[in-house]
Formats: sequence, structure tokens, C-alpha cells
Amino acid sequence: MRIFVLLSRFPHPLDKGDRLRAFHQVAELSRRHEVVLCALAHEEVSPASLAAVSPLCARLEVIHLSRAGTALGMARALATGLPLQVGFFLSESARRRVAALIAESSPDRCFFQLIRTAEYARGFEASSTLDLMDAFSWGLEQRARHSPPWLAPLLRFESRRVARYEEDALARFPRASIVTAQDRDHLPPAVRDGVSVVANGVDFEDFAPRVSPKEVDLLFVGNMAYPPNVLAAESLVREVLPRVRAERPARVLIAGTSPAARVRRLAGDGVEVTGRVDDIAGCYARSRIFVAPLTVATGLQNKLLQALAMEVPCVTSEAARRALGASEMEMKSGRDAGEIAEAALELLRNPEASASLGRRGREFALRDFQWSAAADQLEKVVCAEAG
Repeated sequence: MRIFVLLSRFPHPLDKGDRLRAFHQVAELSRRHEVVLCALAHEEVSPASLAAVSPLCARLEVIHLSRAGTALGMARALATGLPLQVGFFLSESARRRVAALIAESSPDRCFFQLIRTAEYARGFEASSTLDLMDAFSWGLEQRARHSPPWLAPLLRFESRRVARYEEDALARFPRASIVTAQDRDHLPPAVRDGVSVVANGVDFEDFAPRVSPKEVDLLFVGNMAYPPNVLAAESLVREVLPRVRAERPARVLIAGTSPAARVRRLAGDGVEVTGRVDDIAGCYARSRIFVAPLTVATGLQNKLLQALAMEVPCVTSEAARRALGASEMEMKSGRDAGEIAEAALELLRNPEASASLGRRGREFALRDFQWSAAADQLEKVVCAEAG
């Protein structure tokens, strides 16, 4: 089949969850089908990123979104009831170009990633799949609970718009996917039953166990500009770490792209904030435990999959563990910072139990999170005949 794919961001570098998912989905689909890839972009795409993605596609086009067009899209969204994040990626000139590309390439199927691209699919839904990835409305609602008083009403406002839009979009598309059953359960009830779960995978070659000196006790990685990761980093340093240090010394490493000012302020007194690193796998390798106190746990946490793949024992929130489908035999979890700190302490006290948990975690990831298996799931959704 020839499959036209529209993404709201260029799928490289692999520094954000939607980019990572899109890159591997396109890579796997291209092994089986002819992929015509179109990506929206608010910024220039580097030659290295173009070189990484171009070999995966029969055709690749980047549509640059201007600041003026973005402002107009946001204003239009505010006036018409669209979610602001849909407006941020919506441009009339870009919509015309997408329609022209679909006409030129005559695809058998179209694949649109995230509700941010759903407006571009109008008129093409019959042959299309919408990959929601996460339940965005649920994520915004959770973020509102942990936000300051000036921000929470804005997030709830956007959450209500997104929930309405999710229901509208899913009613239009005959095929849809999402990353976890937990996220699907938080979609509007009228449309959730038709949504298929298509999980992520992990690159077991890039994230393989390494022998390395353990210089870090507690590790957390991620896109450090993303608000849920900012909250998790603050919880790790301000709530989990003091409880661990009440019993023993501990060093913390927070690694990942674009750390927000709130994250940078956490550095010092045995806490290192790196920003972007070229070898994120090296950060896992030199750490004893991966700790992710995620209070907002939509989607499927790629950072946990990477740690599991490298046999790094993991401690996280119950919601994040359940989203992966892991048991306490494969990943420890807690309901709050106190329980997460105690679970981390148990592993630090007992290196043999910690190593055993790491091995079981990798076996679990190998069994359930292969990108090839995720591609099988995706292919069934994309290629299915409309019901």
C-alpha cells in the first residue's frame, strides 16, 4: 500500500514522545509499505534530522508554519471553539498544500498523528486513521490539579475544548489508535470503543545493558520543558530525595533536553541537571535506580521502557506502572512520594534484589514492547476496511 502520513512535528531528533513514536512507526511501516511523509514544522529541520528520516520515505516534504500563520490559527481556534493546540498547528496555506500532496500521491490510506492534525484530514477521513497517542483532555485535567491558581483555569478551559474535539474527531475517523488502554478509558464514552490500542516499543540495540561504574543513585530523564516532567523532577528532588538522604547519602541526575528554569534551579548539593546529552543511554548505565514520581501519567512513558531495556531497576507512580501493564515483580511503584522513596530505599539497601528486578524488567520489556509487534498492531488498524 501507499500510505500518506501527516505529523505535527518533524520526527527527529527523538527528544519528545510524539517524535519517537512517529519515527519508529514510519520506519516500521516503510519496511512493508510505501510511505509518503509530510511534517509540519515551526522551526528549521537540521540536515542531520533530514538525513535520518529521508531514507524511510518514498517522498518527504516539510511544511514550515510561519509565526503570523500560527497567530492567526490560534485566534481562529479561540473564536471557533477549536482547541488552542489545534489552532497552533493549523494554517490554511498548509492545509491546501496537504490536500495537494494527497491528490498528487494518491495514497491507499492516510495516517494523521495527534488531534493537532485532524483538521487537515477533513474530506479524507474515509481512508484515514487518527493516532491520538494520548488522551490529551485527561492529561490537561491532571495538569490543572497540579498547577498554580493563575494557570489551572486555562488548562481546564483547554481540557474541555479538547474533550469535545476528541469526540468530534473520533466520530469522523473510521479508524483510530491510542497508546494505552488506560488512556482509551479516559476518552469520551461515546467514541472510545472504536479506538484500538497500539503500544510503543523500545530500541533494544540502543538501550542494551552496559557495564559501567555506578556514579548516580537516582536518575530521571525526559523532555525537561514538558510540565509533567518538570513536576516529576521537583518531586524527586524536594520530596523523594530528602527521605532517601535521611538514611543514606544519594546523588541525583536529571538529564534531558531543554530544562525549564524550575528544573535548572534544582541543581546543586549532589543534584546534577545536564540538559540535552548525546548519549542518554550512558546516563541510564551509570545509575543505580531510575525514579519517576509522575503525578501526571498519561500515555506510555518511553523513559521507563528505556530504563527497563537497560536492566536499570525502576520506581514510579502506580498510574505509570499500570499504563505499562507491569507488575511489582517488574517495576516498583508508590501512591505518593513517601512510598516511592521507600521503594527506592529498599532497592538501594539490597543490590542483589535491585539487580534481580532489573533483569525481570528487561525480560518484561523484551516480551511486550518490540517495535515490530507495535507495527503489526498499527498495520492492522491502518489497513483495515472501514466498518
